[in-house]
Amino acid sequence: MHRLRPSILAALLALPLPADADDSPPANADDWLLCPPPPVLPATDVEQPDAQGVTRAASESMETRGSITTLQGDVAVRRGNRTLGAERVRIDREGRTAEASGSVFLRENGFVIEGRRGSVNLDSGAFSLERADYRAAELHAQGSARRIDRDEAGVSRFERATYSTCPRDDEDWQLKADSVELNPNTRQGTATNALLRFKGVPIFYTPWFRFPIGDERMSGLLVPSVGSSSGSGFTVGVPYYWNAAPNFDATLEPRYLSDRGGQLRSEWRWLGPAGYWQLNNEYLPDDDRFGDDRVLTRIEHEGSFGAGWRTHIDAESASDEAYFEDLSSNLSLSSQSQLRRRADVRWSGAPGTLRARYETWQTLDESLAANRRPYEQRPQLTFDGEQRFGGFETRYETELVNFQRAASDTGTRLNARPSVGYPIETPGWFLRPRLGWDYTAYDLNRDTTTGPSNPDRSLPFASLDSGLIFERTGGSYRQTLEPRAFYVYTPEEAQDDLPVFDTGEYDFSFAQLFSERRFTGPDRMADANRLTLALTTRLLDRDQGREVLRASIGGIHYFDDRTVQLPNQPVETRDNSDIAAEIAVQPTEAWRSGLDLRWNPELDKITDGSFDARFDGGRNRIVNFGYRYTRESKEAVDLAFAWPLSPRWLAVGSTRYSLRDDRNFETLLGAEYESCCYKVRALARRYASGQGQDNGFVIEFVLKGLGGFGDDAGDLLDRAILGYSR
Repeated sequence: MHRLRPSILAALLALPLPADADDSPPANADDWLLCPPPPVLPATDVEQPDAQGVTRAASESMETRGSITTLQGDVAVRRGNRTLGAERVRIDREGRTAEASGSVFLRENGFVIEGRRGSVNLDSGAFSLERADYRAAELHAQGSARRIDRDEAGVSRFERATYSTCPRDDEDWQLKADSVELNPNTRQGTATNALLRFKGVPIFYTPWFRFPIGDERMSGLLVPSVGSSSGSGFTVGVPYYWNAAPNFDATLEPRYLSDRGGQLRSEWRWLGPAGYWQLNNEYLPDDDRFGDDRVLTRIEHEGSFGAGWRTHIDAESASDEAYFEDLSSNLSLSSQSQLRRRADVRWSGAPGTLRARYETWQTLDESLAANRRPYEQRPQLTFDGEQRFGGFETRYETELVNFQRAASDTGTRLNARPSVGYPIETPGWFLRPRLGWDYTAYDLNRDTTTGPSNPDRSLPFASLDSGLIFERTGGSYRQTLEPRAFYVYTPEEAQDDLPVFDTGEYDFSFAQLFSERRFTGPDRMADANRLTLALTTRLLDRDQGREVLRASIGGIHYFDDRTVQLPNQPVETRDNSDIAAEIAVQPTEAWRSGLDLRWNPELDKITDGSFDARFDGGRNRIVNFGYRYTRESKEAVDLAFAWPLSPRWLAVGSTRYSLRDDRNFETLLGAEYESCCYKVRALARRYASGQGQDNGFVIEFVLKGLGGFGDDAGDLLDRAILGYSR
């Protein structure tokens, strides 16, 4: 949801513009590409004064009587960056004032006011102009007022003022107020009887409101949000922002969901000596569909103290397992089954990184057996680091963690994994030998298994990574040929008496060919006597340095069976792994694609694969396509696009679909219309919610230079279309 900026007049008169803003384009120039060229600012021949406090003037004729000087005919009076122009200017040298009439304009940097008559204090810059029109090139804004005054204290007052970023002769929207006062000393402004019209239709009115000048926060109502979905019906929210203190604020949003009832959303933020804290809460009492109260709470914290010390907290709680399915519009959230509660304290210094973590989980599916839920770490201590001594490179990884879970084996695990290497790197080849030791010990409370209470495991490991890099140059390209060999040895040791707390097996991929580890955690240390052979070739654009093509292929030869496995997994006896291959192509800056394959030579079948292609031609000319295939579980496609149908119309859409399950995860289809000064985004949406499908419609109005109304369709498109830009 966008915040409405109640008055941009503050930026025009109460705030100074950059000294070089005279003819500069707006900072977000792309927003105004559909606009006609702005009117040329009034030009003068008077030179810039060569000293502060000096006033220069030019005219066709001049008459002086005492302290009064009258200039006539194409008059320009300049002091600093401020220029007063008119057909006639009367200067009182004693009073330090100038009175102007006939085609009067006052120009300061990129801001200009034109009126019938006015006066200016040459020293303080205070002025008064009647029947004034104003425009600001920097903000692409224009408007009018019956009278504009600014006093010596810098307070500006507008009578019957208007504001718009549309061209003056084609105002699709306009903000109008009976009076506006801008006080740069208090950094606040007030307006009375403010009315916003779109296409001549009133869409927003307030009899009085106060607003900040510039970026200062101020309490007040924000723009209402509206939307609809088949799960909750029509929804409308009216947020209120509370600026309680310079380091504490909150946003409270009462919402009405036609099919569920009233809901209160709140966001509380505090910045103090302990760092940044944020508390988000959603409360829906007596949900009409669910029949009970619904609550979601999340707390986030980031802090730092002392030298190298940092803290982090991220914890979430939901009232029921269907909360995200019913009330979240985010697909990744609606499929959540576990909510993490994590708190970290971290220290980083020259020796390494020390971290203390406390992590628990909320399982939303209460039917899930206790012994199938994630283990909680209460607590976990780790210390990791890397040091270099001469040509030697040492690494150390240590962990002490206590695992707890109901109806399961629990206890404490200690793991230490020091290693030392001596890498040799040259332009044409490299050799990276490494030796290490892995030690793991437990103190267990066995609840579901039998065995020793204090088992341990201590094993050495060794690896040797080597490669050659051949190059040849032809024309505009440089090609490489990079053979690589990677050997790993770890002796076999039976580990069936060790528990499995947080350990799984890595997915097989090209990158995994060069890993010393087969398991993700220290509960298992894989026996290994294997050699990886791989080949990579690259095609590099010599002029741009872009990698036009990268193709790699490789596999593993096993000299021994892999007897160390996770529980209930058979011994692996294959002599060779699957073949992993990947190709990445980028023929131009706009086009890129990638292909990853895993091929089983024994079955002569592809077991896993993915293909991605992307075109990004700039200015939201985007087509993204993705395909995922795994032999065991899924086959899915992703398609997303944004494409201009004309300079004003943009078509957008995306879909994520499971071919194997014949199920739509999420589909968006819509359009965006853009004029010089506003945008409209409209989206139809269908997405997975639990085992069913939910439908919704989102519409958003964006008035350039003012703000947005409605649901945040831009946020949905940012997430669904890679490369989309608002």
